Amino acid sequence: MLKNRYLTQYVLDDLSEKMVFIGGPRQVGKTTLAREFVAKQFEKTGYYNWDSRTDRRKIMQSDWPGSAELIILDEIHKYKKWKSFVKGEYDTLKDKYRFIVTGSARLDICHPRHKMPPVYELD
Repeated sequence: MLKNRYLTQYVLDDLSEKMVFIGGPRQVGKTTLAREFVAKQFEKTGYYNWDSRTDRRKIMQSDWPGSAELIILDEIHKYKKWKSFVKGEYDTLKDKYRFIVTGSARLDICHPRHKMPPVYELD
């Protein structure tokens, strides 16, 4: 049985107004938090894992399901230009979708001129 994480409500609250990043070491529950706890609060979600060739193609084409409310991008940090891609998608589609980005490697998302988005570290 999956144990609901204390972060679930914080992630849901932040999603109402911004993109959320979930980072941490491998196998700590980042994808589970996004898919099993947060996504269940939405009627329809789109989950895309950069490690899947099919998903990668859909990501690069911005092939999001029209009826989805939440888009989860898992391991997208492996794409060299992921930061500008995700920022562009969020900036143009934030009124239609909510976005969660997860990754096991260091997401390295801080830029001195930009406000830091919420990052939840799992360990």
